Amino acid sequence: MSPQGVILNIAIIVGIVGIIVYWVRRFAVFRGYKDIQSDVLRVAELLKTQATREGKDVVVAGYLGWLPTIVRFSKKLDTPGLHIEMRVPANFGLTIMPKTVALPGEGRVVMRTGSPMLDKRFIARSDEPLEVRMVLGTAEALHSLEQLCCSTQTALSIKNHTLELSELAIPSFTANHVLNHLNAMNSIASRIREMPGASEIRLKRLPPGGSGWTIRIALSLGLICLVALLFAQPANRPAAHFNPKAGMPEIPQADAARLQQLQGWHLAKADDFSDSGVRFLREHNLPFSGRVTADFAGRGATSDSAYLLVDSQGSRRVSMLAGGILAYDAIFPRVDAIARIPKASMGKIKWKTVPQFDADGDALLVIQNIDDPTASLVLLRHGTQTYSAQPADYSQIDLALQ
Repeated sequence: MSPQGVILNIAIIVGIVGIIVYWVRRFAVFRGYKDIQSDVLRVAELLKTQATREGKDVVVAGYLGWLPTIVRFSKKLDTPGLHIEMRVPANFGLTIMPKTVALPGEGRVVMRTGSPMLDKRFIARSDEPLEVRMVLGTAEALHSLEQLCCSTQTALSIKNHTLELSELAIPSFTANHVLNHLNAMNSIASRIREMPGASEIRLKRLPPGGSGWTIRIALSLGLICLVALLFAQPANRPAAHFNPKAGMPEIPQADAARLQQLQGWHLAKADDFSDSGVRFLREHNLPFSGRVTADFAGRGATSDSAYLLVDSQGSRRVSMLAGGILAYDAIFPRVDAIARIPKASMGKIKWKTVPQFDADGDALLVIQNIDDPTASLVLLRHGTQTYSAQPADYSQIDLALQ
């Protein structure tokens, strides 16, 4: 055998070993967490790091921009299912605890956050209420806090230069849920960074993780050598053919690929709408379907979609795709209909809760109860964020430009 052949064989063996080690390590990390593996990998990609195993927990420790961030997933009974730590230059303390738990939280002063929705369900405490009010003094910061305190299973605190969030259980649609929380925490951290004295605080960096370069180099060498062998072999072999996995027949395959966990869900059809919902759709000449096409991203073409999905228990799921990404995904106990609101109609709406920004394009009307004019929600896109607002009376919204 020539020297070149020996080198090639050694490189192939090293590459195969690297592949084996890579998959063994991945199996060890996600043992018991296979159901959220793809979600954890998305979080790790955002933080530019790799998931690791600490005991029975899966941990993702990296950086969201300049902020050291640690996301921990746990299935232990005595541990929060989701715990996020983000190191921030905060020189004050704050705890926000649900009123349904016995833990009082830290801080001598019980204060209001400025959000009636939060103050109704949570108790906020701080030893420095003035600094807290300065941080929450903008609508954007307060909205981010509302996004973080999304349920009464959530607890939030700022102490020791760390913004922490805990949820009792690993949430459904894990990746989207965690990424939304990270974006909201990043927004609050940016506000904290503007506080007096914040620039003098040095954040403790994360300890260096185990290096995966050996595995990566071995894997790369093996793949290069395998490709070289393929090109070195005769090309007279039949081409392999396969069919990509199809999504729901009613949903385009490109949209189905962006929606997560479609098992058990189907697109709402005529039989899934209430009598009031059918009457609403008929009066507005809308199809008896759970799919809406629109231009949510404001790109000048109706290339975006929204879906009303139904499961066997009767739960409703509203998913909104804009600009090629999943912009909104949530489960409701009841949704009677969804419809497109043309951008030209947005300025005519009378609001109960005014949107923070103007919509880039069309908006999505989510009618939770046809028989209650106030029971609706409007979802709109501004930049890379999705915002919600509540109209005073959905029946007065002009949908004529459908």
